[in-house]
Amino acid sequence: MVFVAPLQVPKINPHPDFPAVADTEDGGPLRSPGLLEPAHKFTFESVQGFFVQTGPKPKHNDFEDLLDKSFGLMDTSPDRWHNLRADVARLQAEAPAGVHYKVFFLGRHGQGWHNYGAERYGVESWETYWTCQNGDGNLVWGPDPELTPLGHKQTRAIYETWQKERPHGAPINPGEIRWFVSPLQRTCQTMYNSWGEMISATPEIWEDWREIVGLHTCDKRSTKVSRTRAKPGGASGTMASTIATRFPNIIIEEGFEEDDLLWFPDQRESDTSMQKRMRRALDRVFDGAAPETYVSITGHGAIFRNLLAVLGHQPYPLSTGEMIPVVVKATRVRHSHSHSHSHSHSNGHRHANGHTNHANGLKNGHANGHVNGHAHHHSNGFSNGHANGHTNGHANGNGVPAAKH
Repeated sequence: MVFVAPLQVPKINPHPDFPAVADTEDGGPLRSPGLLEPAHKFTFESVQGFFVQTGPKPKHNDFEDLLDKSFGLMDTSPDRWHNLRADVARLQAEAPAGVHYKVFFLGRHGQGWHNYGAERYGVESWETYWTCQNGDGNLVWGPDPELTPLGHKQTRAIYETWQKERPHGAPINPGEIRWFVSPLQRTCQTMYNSWGEMISATPEIWEDWREIVGLHTCDKRSTKVSRTRAKPGGASGTMASTIATRFPNIIIEEGFEEDDLLWFPDQRESDTSMQKRMRRALDRVFDGAAPETYVSITGHGAIFRNLLAVLGHQPYPLSTGEMIPVVVKATRVRHSHSHSHSHSHSNGHRHANGHTNHANGLKNGHANGHVNGHAHHHSNGFSNGHANGHTNGHANGNGVPAAKH
């Protein structure tokens, strides 16, 4: 692969991600943001002893090597997946009331054109300039870029590995798995490449699974359904660049807005806000949205970094196209005042069913947090202020508003 020397460009993004995670191909440094958001309905633990990625040893294998090792399954016997099924079923059977076990398959999307752009221009130029552009005149990486040819190859390797694991009892039979996916097209393409005809139930798009929101054009999503628009000469036609027209066999969650009301060109989401989203989504999964034991979630580097923090998993940056399994224990929280009760706050916001509703999307609210840094501003967990470059940020925002359910 031949790279053009990075151009000298002005620095127009005052709040580059630190550390850079979302657009990097290797998923960033071996560092966790820490647990920033308290439990809502459930507490979560990652159960060790099944997959090498969960620890206790830090990440030490390339994903290509783990494809030859049953996605990191420690049991190497011919009955390895049958044994996993039996062990997880035993854990559930012996669990007290309010405790539930599931196995997550967390798949980061393959290389997208924004990842290619970040590699081409280098982290500094990308974070301070190019990520705020839609392209460079030759490449287009925003909004909502597709997978590159390498990205398609990376994600099809997941499918090939599942086929090799099928004779050993891999949990890929009809009715065994529930599929969730981010609304961005690189994740939808990844899910289909990775699972193919093994997808036996209709996948679901949830807004909460999307990547860190704001500033980076690659993270602005497409509109929901096609609309009629005028073509040159006065003829009418329909837009093809919409989620529903690209992926007609995926259910889009109820309340999903037509346009992307969460992305703003001058704000960047905090780790606290992303963890609020992850707790909200995980609570839904364990509260009845996914009765299956096995759950596939196809998402992104920065959001999975925070999902793993919420799950109590060791730091584990996912490279493009990487998929890691995690055995998850969820314990329902017992407290007198349920988080899901509707209640008003002095700042004029109202919460219902654990979701935040704002008339103006993310523009309004109160927060003090830049992603992985400190900032002082009013932007609902997003950064318009100065960040001092600390690794773990502190934010007191209301997070990304959820779709209405």
